[in-house]
Amino acid sequence: MNKKLIIVLLTVMAATATVGAHELEGINADGDTLWFNDVSKEYGMNAVEVTYKGNWFGAVGNEYYDTIRIPDNITIKSKSYRVVGIGEQAFAECFTLLSVTIPESIKYIRDKAFQSCCHIKQINYNAVRCADLTLPSFAPFSYSNMAYGAYVYDADGDPQSYWSAYDLQEVNIGVNVERLPDYMFYGMGGGLTQADLSKRPYDIVTSKAGVAHINFLGSPKEIGNQTFRACHLLEEITIPNSVTSVGQALFANCDTLMTVVLPDGIEEIPAYFFSGCKQLANVNLPTSVKSVNYESFKQCAKLENLTLHEGLTTIGPSAFRSCENLKTAALPSTLTTIDGYSFSNCTALTEIVIPEGVSMIGNYAFEDCTNLGKVTLAGNTRLIGNFVFAGCLKLSEGEFHAPAKMPQIQEDTFFGVANTMNVIVPQESQNEYRNDPYWGRFFMPTALENTDAARETSTKRIVNGQLFIEHNGTVYSVSGQMSGK
Repeated sequence: MNKKLIIVLLTVMAATATVGAHELEGINADGDTLWFNDVSKEYGMNAVEVTYKGNWFGAVGNEYYDTIRIPDNITIKSKSYRVVGIGEQAFAECFTLLSVTIPESIKYIRDKAFQSCCHIKQINYNAVRCADLTLPSFAPFSYSNMAYGAYVYDADGDPQSYWSAYDLQEVNIGVNVERLPDYMFYGMGGGLTQADLSKRPYDIVTSKAGVAHINFLGSPKEIGNQTFRACHLLEEITIPNSVTSVGQALFANCDTLMTVVLPDGIEEIPAYFFSGCKQLANVNLPTSVKSVNYESFKQCAKLENLTLHEGLTTIGPSAFRSCENLKTAALPSTLTTIDGYSFSNCTALTEIVIPEGVSMIGNYAFEDCTNLGKVTLAGNTRLIGNFVFAGCLKLSEGEFHAPAKMPQIQEDTFFGVANTMNVIVPQESQNEYRNDPYWGRFFMPTALENTDAARETSTKRIVNGQLFIEHNGTVYSVSGQMSGK
């Protein structure tokens, strides 16, 4: 290796070693030493962020102890600095840190700021507005306190670590906070057991392990994506009416959540909102809700009864998929859209009325609703997609009330449903249904040769060793399909 290359490598190594090194250190009012980096270029003159000691987090290790109050201003060598942020991994692996107070001046908290702070018990936030808090794509506790060493899977199937701050007992949200940011309480499921945000200060109480209190001293307006996701001991929660916007997957994988009160005024239930809430039995959607979106109630196995208020227009894909105990679902007259898989595998559902405004039912919408025995189309449905009622075995002996104007179905719309399903249509429309290549099979008795009526009006034909039935001049296979034989 030549000397020039060695010099270049040494220069690169030296530069790498100093990346992220703290630039300043100062002492707060409690006499605690904190380390800072200058961020004046991004946040104005004399702005600093809290960081770790040394060249990289863990180089010194556990540099912050017990209780730390981050100041909003600090004087270092007779020069005053504004403290505006908490840098990436600033408190990472501070195993003996018990409490952190965050002042109004803080504008951002970077990735993994409290990584592996296993024994932190209290966080006090008083950022001016969380809307100004540039929280990262990971929670500030991300990868910390992995109490269970387990994984949960997000809605797209990507593994994400349990973020279980199992020793964190109290979080105080300051009076100025307007938005709870994305992931804020994600996986603090060592212990959320109760959350009542209708009182002030709002209070979340938990079991002995995990979060004991979350106090909201103000009136938040927004709750971000996945804010309460995977809080595995959360049993009930009331969101105050001051909240007008809620994020996706807000309670996803809260598998002990049983009761939720949502604020009046929200217009949608976002994607994955209650997905995987296996104990959710009671939820009353506000009358303001217009859409229930993708997989929002998927696998809510204990949800039994569902009333959707007038004003709702859209039930999104897989919205109630695999709600195995859902027995009744009252759909409002304002409904216009039932998307694919929306009630698929709701095995306890016995009856459904499709409102007049629904012109199309998406593919697989009621697939494998094995106890669905009665379906009523109120009037204007024009298209029923692929496999919509496939596997609805109870329909084989049940009733399907169809409108005067025949909707288009597919060859596999009723896949697995026997010809014995009783399709009830107005008298004037029977010929149209009977002559349709797919509807027609339900107007022919199954096993015609075994019914008295069929013996009088039908004849058997054997063609190439196969049995066909001729009825009123039309030839059918034994499955009821029209044949050109």
